[in-house]
Amino acid sequence: MTTIITRLMPDQAAARSAADRLQFKGVPARACDVIVAGDNADAKMARAQVHPSAMDAYAKGLAAGNAVLVVRTTYKPLGAARLTREVLAERETINVGDKVDEDFFVPNTPDPAPSVLKDHPRFLTLAIPGPRGPVSEDLGVPLLKARKAKRSLKTHGRPMSRMFWPGKLLSTKPRKSRVISGGRQMSAMFWPGKLLSTKPRRSKVIPGGGFPFSRRLGWKTVT
Repeated sequence: MTTIITRLMPDQAAARSAADRLQFKGVPARACDVIVAGDNADAKMARAQVHPSAMDAYAKGLAAGNAVLVVRTTYKPLGAARLTREVLAERETINVGDKVDEDFFVPNTPDPAPSVLKDHPRFLTLAIPGPRGPVSEDLGVPLLKARKAKRSLKTHGRPMSRMFWPGKLLSTKPRKSRVISGGRQMSAMFWPGKLLSTKPRRSKVIPGGGFPFSRRLGWKTVT
């Protein structure tokens, strides 16, 4: 909700001073309007959302040299309505009677930030003579191009790798059935001996027919 607070001030200077004080307290400048006598004064008060019950009294005041201060208070700053009432209570205002509504609520309506586009809706529009349409038509460039559905990943009937690799991608040589190259172990190139022995494996670690080596020297194994 928005609270509309209006006051009839003695003159324009008094109204402007009160508006400056409110803006110093944090009320946005776009929320304050100072209206004086002149052309379209009634239209300005209506656009500033002055209550209909105050239109006649304010019009008479403007004709006498007074000024109208309109403040549209919202949530910014917090307690803006209370703050506005306190500031205006300290200022000299003109009493217009009890039948005039100078403090009332209005429902909020979407209102974008002030912009020059409000008064100039075609500000950024470039006037182009002649019929309008896509820029591509003036250049002769089609917007859409009919493409043929591909049935193969090959480009122009050949693999794409042929464009940068002249060799074959797959070899036709028969695959080898063993890993050893040249019909012999690779170790034979630097080790002439056998890698595996054909001798039978021993069943015990102690050599000499089952007797400790110290027996041959006549030593006792246990003292």
